[in-house]
Amino acid sequence: MDNDAAVEPARLKRETLLCALLLGVLGDLLLRAGPIGPGLVVWIGMAGTGTTWLAWRTGATRWRPVVAWSTVALLAAALMVVRHNGFIQFLLCLLLPLAVSQIIMLGWGARLGRSLPLDHLYAMVSVPFRALFGAVPLLAGATRGRAPALRRLAGVGRGLALAIPLIWVFTGLLSSADAGFNRVADRAFDVFTITELSSHLIVALLIAWAVSGWLAVVVDHGQDNRFRRIPLPSIGRDETLIVLGSLALLFGGFVVLQLGYLFGGQEAIQRISGLTMAEYARRGFFELVTIAGLTLGLLLFAGAVSTSQRLYRGLALVLVGLVLVMLVSATQRFVLYIDEFGLSLDRLTVLAILLWLAFTLLLFSATVLRGRLYWFASGSTLAGVVMVLVFALMNPAGWVASVNLERTIDQQQSLDTDYLLALGADAVPVVLERLDALPEAERCQLSAELLWRWPPIVEDNSDWRVWNWAEVRARHAVREEQRRLRVMARGCLVGR
Repeated sequence: MDNDAAVEPARLKRETLLCALLLGVLGDLLLRAGPIGPGLVVWIGMAGTGTTWLAWRTGATRWRPVVAWSTVALLAAALMVVRHNGFIQFLLCLLLPLAVSQIIMLGWGARLGRSLPLDHLYAMVSVPFRALFGAVPLLAGATRGRAPALRRLAGVGRGLALAIPLIWVFTGLLSSADAGFNRVADRAFDVFTITELSSHLIVALLIAWAVSGWLAVVVDHGQDNRFRRIPLPSIGRDETLIVLGSLALLFGGFVVLQLGYLFGGQEAIQRISGLTMAEYARRGFFELVTIAGLTLGLLLFAGAVSTSQRLYRGLALVLVGLVLVMLVSATQRFVLYIDEFGLSLDRLTVLAILLWLAFTLLLFSATVLRGRLYWFASGSTLAGVVMVLVFALMNPAGWVASVNLERTIDQQQSLDTDYLLALGADAVPVVLERLDALPEAERCQLSAELLWRWPPIVEDNSDWRVWNWAEVRARHAVREEQRRLRVMARGCLVGR
C-alpha cells in the first residue's frame, strides 16, 4: 500500500513530462511560422486540454479554474487572429502569462475569492522562474524508483547515437551505387537535413522544458507563496496619521482647484491656471492616472503594515474620494485633449486604464476598507481581464481612425495620414468608408498608400498558422475598391 502511494506521484510526474514533450513538438510545428495566428490558438487549446487532464488526474476539484483560465488564454489568442494592430496584440499577449499565474496560484490553495494581492504578485513573478527551473524537481520526482526504465532509455539513446552515423554513411554508399535510390535519398535529405532536424529538436525541447515547469504546479501540491513569509515592518498611529494625513491635505488642495476647473468652464481654466485650453489639456492627464495607481499601491501597503486600522480606514476612504475626483479631472482633460490634438491608441489605452483604476478604487473601498481583502485582488484581476478582452473586441484602432477622420471632415482639422495607416489593417475599412468626404490632398495620399500597402493584385498565400482575419479583410476591401482608389490616387503614385 505504501509502495503504491509512493509510485503514483512519480507516475503522474512522468505523464506530465510526456505531456510537456508532446506540447513541445506541437509548439515547434504550430509556432515555427510565427508566434501569432491560428497556430497559437490550436497550441493553447492543446495546452489547456493537457493541463486540465493533469489537474483532473490529481483527483482535486481545481481542474475547474484550470478550464476557466485556459479559456481566457484561448480567447486572447483568438482575438490576436482577429486584430492586426501590434499594440493590441501585445495587450492580449499579457493575458497569457496572467492565465498561467492564476493556475500557479492553485498550488497553494489561492484562487478567485481566496487570494491576496501578494498571491497575484508572487504568481506573476513565478511564471518566468518556473519556465526556467520548474522542470528540475519534476524530472527528479519522475525518475525516482525507475532505475530499469532509465537504463532502457539510456540504451535507446546509445543505440540511436550509434545508428545515425552508420545510416548516414551507408546511405551515401547506396546512393552512389544506384541512381534511383540516390533520387529518393536526395528528396528525403532535402526534407530532413541535419541542420533542420537539429533546429526542430532544439525548439521542441526548449518549449517542452518551459511548459513542463508550468505543468509541474498542477501535480505538485506542496507549493508555497514565499512572499507571505517576508516580514513586513509595522507603523503606529502617529506614522499612519502623518503619512496619509499629509497626502490627504495635499490632494485636498489640488481637488479644490480642480473643482473650479470642472464647474467653471473654459473661462475659469484660463483665468485660474493661466493656460490655454490646449496647454491645459496637454498637461496632467497621464500624471493624474499615475498618481491614482501609486496611491492605490500605497494604500494597500499601508493597510498591511499599519497597526491602527481604524485610523487607516478613515484616511484611506478620504484619499480614495479625492483620487476619484482627480480621475474625473483627468477624464475632462482627456476630452479636451482629443478635441485639440485628436485621438491616438496610447491615449485610448490610458483612458481604459483610468476606468480600470476608478473601478479598482471603488472595489478597494467596498472590500479592503471593510475587511474583505480576498475579494479585492480577485475582483481587480477579473476587471483587468475583462477590460483587455473588451478593449480588443471593440476594435480600438478602428475607433481611433474614425474619431480622427471625423475631426478632419467636420472640423477641418489636420489629419496625420502616416499615423492613420500605422494603425494597421483594423483601420482600413473605416478609412475606405470615409475616404470620399476627406479633402483632396488627404484623399489622394490615403488612396495611394492603401493601394501600395494592400496591393489588390497580391493573393493571400500566407501560412495558415499566421493567418490574420483583419489583414485578409483589409486586402479584400482594397481589392473591391481598387478602381475608385486608382482614380483618387492620380498624381500621388509617384515613387510607388
